[in-house]
Amino acid sequence: MKLLILCVDRDDDLGNKTGMKTPVIGREDCLKAAMALGLSDPEESDTNSILSGISIYDEYIDKGVEVEVAVICGDRDVGIRSDQALAGQIDVVLSKVEPKSAILVSDGAEDEFIYPILASRIEIDGIKRVVVKQTRNIESIYYLFARSMQDERVRRKFILPIALALIVFSTFSLIATLFNVQNISWAVVFLTLGIYIIVKAYNLDEPIKAMSQDAKSAISTIPFVLLAGIAIVAGILTGWNAVQNAQLPVEKENLLPLHQMLTLLGILLWTGVFAIILLGMGRALQIYSKQNDFPWVFFPLVFSVLAFGSFMYGAMDLTSFLMKIKGTEVVDDIAVFWGIGLFFMVLGYFSFSGIREHKKGPADWHQ
Repeated sequence: MKLLILCVDRDDDLGNKTGMKTPVIGREDCLKAAMALGLSDPEESDTNSILSGISIYDEYIDKGVEVEVAVICGDRDVGIRSDQALAGQIDVVLSKVEPKSAILVSDGAEDEFIYPILASRIEIDGIKRVVVKQTRNIESIYYLFARSMQDERVRRKFILPIALALIVFSTFSLIATLFNVQNISWAVVFLTLGIYIIVKAYNLDEPIKAMSQDAKSAISTIPFVLLAGIAIVAGILTGWNAVQNAQLPVEKENLLPLHQMLTLLGILLWTGVFAIILLGMGRALQIYSKQNDFPWVFFPLVFSVLAFGSFMYGAMDLTSFLMKIKGTEVVDDIAVFWGIGLFFMVLGYFSFSGIREHKKGPADWHQ
């Protein structure tokens, strides 16, 4: 029964730092890979992972077990792309080695995300996690922290959420001080971190990255991006001015902070709607310039955004009414905004259905 010792480098440190192609199969080639990686970056933990795999290989050889060792690597962009690369290399290794079972060797929990992919293809006998011993003192802790700040993976996964939390807490603490309202900084911090966790958990950062890459390459959209930016700045300044001038009767002064917040959100809502429409228009013209075919799906997008804005603004008016900030005169406004929202929602639905039926516009709006 042939056993496979499989060393996993999910973020492809081996390929990025040495230029070696993977998968690497066989003791001698794996040892060369470990030495090359160690010389390239003596502090790289994946070197120890590969050497540990070779050590396990030698142990089984001494026991007379038929065994092979291999190294597979993913991609620097850890996530779907790296896991797809690993899955392809697993298939290559399994077809060449033809093992009956495998032992997974990694340098941390991140590499072990490959376990379900490997387990779907072969029986797993065990997992070996390699932990590098470190000197436990203040100097080494500081050094490790400084080193981690240079690691792009660590910055994205750990430093970024901490920085977000600090920025959000400071911003809303400042707002609370300026407006003399209740400090909700911690609530917003947890909300921000919750959104960040959801984005990471469901790989929503992949389409966000794709959109950002599109934005970088979309020179024709720059005027619309600038206009959207100007609109956002103008909306923030207008909202600030409206908050400063917001007033309520004496008997409702305790509701003034809520009134100011709803006023600001209402202005920012329509600012956001206008900015999204501008960015969508820029994207539509970019596609038209590339393919000479206008993406008619732009119109359902506009209708959907306008419907969302109308419903949300009506909901804000409803909040003002229920909190007794505004009187019954606002009921008509609620009905009007929700009616407009329903109109745009129906218009968006039928326009999208018509486009899909007649197959108008390019299919790669998001590509």
